[in-house]
Amino acid sequence: SKPAMERGAWPGPAAAPPYEPLGEQPGAERRGPSAVVLVEPPPSPPPRDHLAWSLCSALYANVCCLGFLALVFSVKSRDRKLLGDYSGAQSYGSTAKYLNITTQLLNVCLTVLVIILFATGIIVLRNPFAPPGDRGPF
Repeated sequence: SKPAMERGAWPGPAAAPPYEPLGEQPGAERRGPSAVVLVEPPPSPPPRDHLAWSLCSALYANVCCLGFLALVFSVKSRDRKLLGDYSGAQSYGSTAKYLNITTQLLNVCLTVLVIILFATGIIVLRNPFAPPGDRGPF
């Protein structure tokens, strides 16, 4: 003898299946329970303040004090970031970035100019320890 489920008999009322049949009404839709899932976007990274770059620009490539100005704007950007003002931090960080770029470009251009002037002989280093009559053509 087979169990009751395998023979096709339903538990409960003999003629009713364990589910409700769908109605055949045109245009009627039957929906099951719905759930709303809120997905938050991943947090955006905080804006960069370029503090290390500005510190190097201020110490090693401080052309026309632009490196120092970049350092000031980097510190302002870090302060704004710590206070939660990300738009202000972005603004100050962007200014520091462009000041650093300008400082580096001026530093490279001046270095190349000095090398060219040495190579062409326009700038001549003289030996200060040479005897007075042996200091060169000038």
